[in-house]
Amino acid sequence: MVIRIAFAVLSLAGLLALVSGIAFWFGTALNLMALHMLLGLLAVGALWTIGIGQTFFGTGSWIIAASALILGALTIVLGLYQSSLMIGAFHWVVEVLHLTLGILTIGLGHVGAARYRKRAARLR
Repeated sequence: MVIRIAFAVLSLAGLLALVSGIAFWFGTALNLMALHMLLGLLAVGALWTIGIGQTFFGTGSWIIAASALILGALTIVLGLYQSSLMIGAFHWVVEVLHLTLGILTIGLGHVGAARYRKRAARLR
């Protein structure tokens, strides 16, 4: 049940974080930066929950679990410090990297949750 809730939180928070992040690129909704950061933290927390859940099941993937923890940490660190990285004409590189990490966060969480659901269905 915890994995299902984490999956729902990851999907919703991740989607809203992506939409708000893309809105920032177009120069709109800049006053929602704190909300964007909160949504990102929720998405990473859900990813970590799914990743840790992988370690508690006998057939869980340690690679997915470790990747979830590392990817989540990278996403948070880059998100917090991106405004001070590569300031100038090439700041778009940092923005694209942050977007890529966000998409990977959602994708890896979906992979982990799907693996859990598949295994849980076999055990029934």
